[in-house]
Amino acid sequence: MIDGGLSIDARRDTIQAERHARPPVPITAPGIAQHMVFRTPADSKIADERRAALTICEKLELIPSSELADQISAAGDGVTMKWERHTEFVSYTFIAQDVKDRALFSPWSERDLGWTGVPGTLLLSLLVALEPKRSPVWSGAGRFAWRDAKPICASTVMSGTTVVETDLDLDEAGSARYLVKTTSKEPARLGRLLQRLIEIETYSTLCLYAWKDAKELSPLLSQAERRLGDLITRLARHGGESDEKILEDLADLSAFHEATTERSHFRLNASLAYHEIAIRRMEELREERIEGCQRLANFMRRRMNPAARTYKAILRRQEETAQRINRATQLLRGRIEVAIGKQNQELLKSMNARAEAQYRLQKTVEGLSVVAISYYALGILTYLAAVLVGFAPGLSVKVIVGLCVPLVVAAVWFSVRKLRE
Repeated sequence: MIDGGLSIDARRDTIQAERHARPPVPITAPGIAQHMVFRTPADSKIADERRAALTICEKLELIPSSELADQISAAGDGVTMKWERHTEFVSYTFIAQDVKDRALFSPWSERDLGWTGVPGTLLLSLLVALEPKRSPVWSGAGRFAWRDAKPICASTVMSGTTVVETDLDLDEAGSARYLVKTTSKEPARLGRLLQRLIEIETYSTLCLYAWKDAKELSPLLSQAERRLGDLITRLARHGGESDEKILEDLADLSAFHEATTERSHFRLNASLAYHEIAIRRMEELREERIEGCQRLANFMRRRMNPAARTYKAILRRQEETAQRINRATQLLRGRIEVAIGKQNQELLKSMNARAEAQYRLQKTVEGLSVVAISYYALGILTYLAAVLVGFAPGLSVKVIVGLCVPLVVAAVWFSVRKLRE
């Protein structure tokens, strides 16, 4: 409750915190940042990842200024560290301000900070150096000496006040490098630029992470399509092979296709999402071309866009193959059900014939049973008639029995009919 008696939703603070989560760190030139991305294993625990990050803070003598479940910010003497946990990876970003002598700098990845205790494997190491245009610190030497003395990509950003250069290659230590030359005195804008460059490199790398999977999936998908074509051909022949055998092979193919799809579906969709984020960040740079150099966005799109189209094509082929397998299975099951219906019809006919024969047999047995019962009943009456003749000598046993025959037969027939009903 607050003043006025209003009730506050429990998620309001969470939403507000998320809105301001992962803010860019203001930076001035000269300065340098290193961004490291670790792919985390599926069974990695966030507690272990946070513990490793806090250990690195202690070794650098950095004091955490904010700690959330999925991020840590820490600052010390001219150095800031950001640790962030994402769905598939964790990232470390180190930023050093006012670095005026490149000889005194060594990347954090090459320092003894206990990197072996960080869960996961290193996927990306990126160095971004900032320097004033009028007093260069990093240009032309050391890690930022471009091959052939010229960067592959260069463009102006931030309304022409800043130049971004990179050769999009790895140095001897395995780090990608960006060099930012600026006349801007706005730390917040430079911080946003730094974050965009970091995100472009991170998400473009993750976009291409699925390329190896896509190359491995293509022959498996082609194999599934060939097997499906063979099964449909066998299905169309409609003879010479049992439908049950074709249905069994279809079930095996469906299991094979589902297994390959399950293995790749998340990876390809995640890479497509990374591609979309990287493209959006490159658009936000609003690059202007420098004569003789490619723009960063052009270079990135040249490889990412075909990869993204390949991912979409594979996902589309997987979906279409699954639908074709499902249609073929339904068709075959329908044909099997029709055959089973015919068999059931024949079985019902034979059962009706057997029931009718049994009924006729039962009627015959009933007629014979009436005769037999009547015969034995008349035998008993013969003894009774003999007794009556003894008391009345004028009577004849045969006459008495003969007169009783119709009555006995009728009574027996009526009794048997009642019992049957």
